[in-house]
Amino acid sequence: MDNRWNGIIEFVNVVERGSFSAAAKKLDVSKSHVSKQIRALEESLGVQLLHRTTRKQTLTNQGVDFFMRCQKILQNLDEARNALGEELTTPRGQIRLTAAGAFGEEFLSPVLADFLTLYPEVNIEVSFTNRLVDIHEEHFDLAIRAGLPERGHLSADKLYSYRLVTAASRSYLEKYGMPETPGELENHNCLVGTLPYWRFRDGENIREIIVRGNWKSNNGRALIKAAEAGLGVLQVPEFYLDYAPADSLVPLLRDYSLSNVTMWAMYPSQQYVPRRVSLLMEFLKQSLKETGGLRKGI
Repeated sequence: MDNRWNGIIEFVNVVERGSFSAAAKKLDVSKSHVSKQIRALEESLGVQLLHRTTRKQTLTNQGVDFFMRCQKILQNLDEARNALGEELTTPRGQIRLTAAGAFGEEFLSPVLADFLTLYPEVNIEVSFTNRLVDIHEEHFDLAIRAGLPERGHLSADKLYSYRLVTAASRSYLEKYGMPETPGELENHNCLVGTLPYWRFRDGENIREIIVRGNWKSNNGRALIKAAEAGLGVLQVPEFYLDYAPADSLVPLLRDYSLSNVTMWAMYPSQQYVPRRVSLLMEFLKQSLKETGGLRKGI
């Protein structure tokens, strides 16, 4: 057990209160205990901190410097404990969060604004990127991700599940025909997102189909616009269809669509998760539960 703190609290209290008796009363211990602890502290340091007489105690030159440093350390410790107590009652401090660009901008931002309205002493810094960031290396508190990547030293909370929709415009389908099975996509111009494959349900399994085409973008809105223009077939999370006018895109391969793709809140694995972070995760879950999923303008 680390004994470097032994005697320091007693020493600081004796100096601040002017006597061993007053310090013992404050600490609710005996006067002899206080004297013994300070004597042991002096012996461990190899210096005399206090001049003792029958009437009073005064600091030695070394004692003055040591007292000022120890007093500051204990004050900082008290401030840290008080700040933690305030965090438990009034959440405050910074949350660094990362989410996919278009998804974060359109769907997550309104929820974060509502959260800050409830907890104005919390600060949120959001990085909108489709890049898979290293949460530890880049010091993020939270990452919102679709699909569960390798966790490593990360923990994950499920936010909600959504459907992957495969669709194309009527003009494209009139010209090139409608695919009846995922395998037929090799004969179509596919509007490719961040992954080189699309996922489909194959009985109880998930099947990945390699897709190719002359349009590639990591932005869901850009894919929707390309599909509306009749350039090809796309696959996006269902909430991206909010960008498209009603009936402008025709859903395809419904019997093969995945309906349980999960959006996760990923955070560093640690014993203590700041309350402001856990509150935000619960707020996100509740917002999604109330709306039945993310929709533009939540």
